[in-house]
Amino acid sequence: MQLLDATIVNVALPSIAVDLGAPVSTQLLMVSIYTLSFACALITAARLGDILGRRRVFLAALAAFVVASVLCGLATSGPALVVFRALQGLAAGSMSAQTFAIISALFPKRAHPRVFGIYGATIALATVSGPLAGGLLIEWNLFDLGWRMIFLINLPIGALALIFGAVFLVDARATRRPKLDPVGAVLSALGLVLLIYPLVEGRERGWPAPIVAMLVASIPVLALFVWYEHRLGRRGGDPVLRLGLFRDSSFSRGALLALLFFGTLTSLIFTISLTLQFGFGFSPLRAGITTLPWAIGTGIAAVLSSMVYRRIGNLVLPTGMLLFGGSLLLTAEILGREGTDPRWLVLAGPLLLGGAGLGLFVAPLQSAILASVRPANSGSVSGLLPTIQQVGSSLGLALIGIVFFQFVAGQADTAVNEQRPAFAARLESAGIPSSYVPQLETRFADCATAQLGSSSPMHVPDECADAGTGASAAPQAMVDSALAAAHDATRAAAGEAFLVAQQRVMWSIAGVSVVVAALSLTLPRRNRIVEPDALSSDDDASDEPDNEPEPVPGR
Repeated sequence: MQLLDATIVNVALPSIAVDLGAPVSTQLLMVSIYTLSFACALITAARLGDILGRRRVFLAALAAFVVASVLCGLATSGPALVVFRALQGLAAGSMSAQTFAIISALFPKRAHPRVFGIYGATIALATVSGPLAGGLLIEWNLFDLGWRMIFLINLPIGALALIFGAVFLVDARATRRPKLDPVGAVLSALGLVLLIYPLVEGRERGWPAPIVAMLVASIPVLALFVWYEHRLGRRGGDPVLRLGLFRDSSFSRGALLALLFFGTLTSLIFTISLTLQFGFGFSPLRAGITTLPWAIGTGIAAVLSSMVYRRIGNLVLPTGMLLFGGSLLLTAEILGREGTDPRWLVLAGPLLLGGAGLGLFVAPLQSAILASVRPANSGSVSGLLPTIQQVGSSLGLALIGIVFFQFVAGQADTAVNEQRPAFAARLESAGIPSSYVPQLETRFADCATAQLGSSSPMHVPDECADAGTGASAAPQAMVDSALAAAHDATRAAAGEAFLVAQQRVMWSIAGVSVVVAALSLTLPRRNRIVEPDALSSDDDASDEPDNEPEPVPGR
C-alpha cells in the first residue's frame, strides 16, 4: 500500500484536477508531499522503533495510514487533499522505517540476500503498478466514487493487514536503546520542506520573493542540521543521522545511486501519466494498460534477479540500468514515429524491456549496498537508505516537473501553428462565414499558446473559456462548431507539445541511467565481499554502535 500510493495518484491527477479545481502546483504537491513527508518521518520513526519496539510502531503507523487514506478519499478541496496526503506520507514513512528491522528479526542472516531480494521485487512491482491500479479503480468507478476509490480501497486492505500484522509479526528492538534526537528531527524536516516546497510551487507562482527566500533558507538550515548532528555525535549523543556512515565509501556510492535512481523513476511515472492522459487524451484505464508491460517486465525480472545476482554479483545493477536507459531511448523514438495515438503492441516490447531493467536493478539494490558496507553499520544503513530514496523521489519530482513543463511551454508556438490550417479548414467546412475565420483562427492561436505556455497547461485560461465565440452575432450552431473545433485543435496541439516534452525527458533520464550504471560498477564485487558471519569481533570494530535488531522473546 505505501509504495502503490506513491504512484497511484499520478493516473488520477486529471480527474482530481477537474473535480477539485486543482492547479498544476497543487497536483505536484499531491504527489511530492507524500514522498517528502515519507522521507521526513523515516529517521525519527526508526528511532521510535528502537525505543518502543518495531512491531508496536509499525501497527500504530499502519492504523494511522488507513485513517489518513480515508481522509484523502473524503477530501473536498485541493489543499485539503494535500494536507491529508502529508499525513498519509508520515504514516507510510513510519511503517517503512520498521520494515528492514522486522525482516532482519524474522529471518537468519544467511537468508537475508534472498529475503531482501524478494522485498526488493515487491518495491519494484508496487512502484510501477500504481498507474494500472489507479486506472482500473477509476474505470470501474466502484460505488460511483471515481478517483476517491484509489484512497478508500486502503480501508479494507489495511484492516486485513492490521489483523495479519497483529498475529504474525515479531517485535524487534535494537541491542542498545538510543535516545530521541528531537532537534535533529525538526531541523531535517524543516530543511527538506524549505528545499522541496519552493521547487514545486515556484514556477506556478512566478518565483515570488517569499518562495525564493524559502529556497535560499534551506541551505543554512540543512547545514545547521549537519553541524548539529556532527556535534551531537562527537559528544556521545544519539544523532538521527550518523555522519560516520558516509565515511564508508561503499555506502556513499550506494546512497548516491539510490538518490539518482528513485529521483528519476518517480518523476518519469508522473510525466508519463500526464502525457498519456492530458497530452494523448487516454482514459485512466487505457493509460494504465499502456504501462502494463512495464509492470510485467518489472515483476518477472525482479523475481529472477536474486538468481542473476548470485551468478554475476553487482554486475546485475549496470545491466539493469542499461536495459532501462536503452528502453527509454527506443520508446522515445517509437513515440516520435507513432505520434499521439501510439499502438499498444508497438510500445509493449520496449516497455517490457524497460520493466525488466527496473526489476534487475531495484530488487538487488538494497542487498548490494548492505553487502558492501561494514557489518557494524548495517543497522543504521537499513534505516537511512529508505530516507535517501524518498528524498530523491521528492527532489526528482520537483526538478523534472519544472523541466517537463518548460519543455511543453517551449513547444507551444510550434505545436499551435501546426494546427492552424486544420482549424481554419474545419471552420470553413462547418459553414462558418469566411469573414469570421481569420478572427477565430487568431483567437484560437493566442489562447492555445497561452494555455500550453502557462504554469497550468492542463487548464484553459479564464479569458479563453469562450475561445470559439469571437463572433457573438453568429448563430448558436456556428458558435458550437467553433468551440468544438478550438477544443479539438488545442487538444491536438497539446498532444504534440507533450509528446516532444516526454521524449526529451526520456532522453534526459536515459542519460542519468548511464551515470547510475557507471556508478554501480564502483560498488565492490559480490565475490569480494566477506560474509558478516565470517567476520571476527575485531573486524566488526567501528566508531558507530551496532543497532542490529533482535527479536523480543515471547513473540
